Amino acid sequence: MHRLLAVWLILALTFCFGTVAAADDAKAKPVPPELSKLVQGSADNFIKHFDKNNDGYLTKDELPPRLAAMFDKLDRNGDGRLDKQEVAEMLQVLRKRLAAEAAAKNQGATQPDADRIVKMWLERMDTNKDGKISKDEAQGPLAKGFERLDTNKDGYLDKTELRRAAQQFLAARKAASGVSDGKEPSKGRDPTDFDALDRNADGRLTREELKGTPYYEQFDKIDTNKDGKIDKKEFEKYLRKQGEKKDS
Repeated sequence: MHRLLAVWLILALTFCFGTVAAADDAKAKPVPPELSKLVQGSADNFIKHFDKNNDGYLTKDELPPRLAAMFDKLDRNGDGRLDKQEVAEMLQVLRKRLAAEAAAKNQGATQPDADRIVKMWLERMDTNKDGKISKDEAQGPLAKGFERLDTNKDGYLDKTELRRAAQQFLAARKAASGVSDGKEPSKGRDPTDFDALDRNADGRLTREELKGTPYYEQFDKIDTNKDGKIDKKEFEKYLRKQGEKKDS
């Protein structure tokens, strides 16, 4: 009976410490650039680099602050110093972290335009963070074409529908004579067409989107709530005021 309890205790402790370690890894900070090269080297070279008293071990005060903060976790045998084996295990963890950082960076650089637009739409409009956009949450072109875009008629735009909408949006933008990738709207485009000016279809206009238009120099005046973006109400209010000035 006692033996069985001991086994269960060991399993419980293993689970707890494993969970803590996973949580630590999930919120781990990036590996500092100055350590990146050392991390790729051998445990011997790493020890030599920081071993101030040349005893072949690393103590807490010999390590950089970021690693010193992890010392107790790294010191497996609790003798107050890191031997070659413990340093090798630490380097393995740091190498995995570096690889994960590189993969995440590369994914961001190669992510298709449609996926980036979907991500931006969700960040901007998905107020309840359920991973989809309802009719009430939709803004700009998504609100305008909601019924058509909601192909399964469930009252939401899920990621599949949003990706399809983003692809349609990109195709239309490339085909449009006035707006093309990364370029300013042409002078032939209707300058009062909010949706045409809203090149990323997020329902707001940025300074970058208004370059080459009559509104670029008036941006601060149009942005009445001073949030750094111009929504459709602010834009239409400005147009009405301009129309009233012409009529008077």
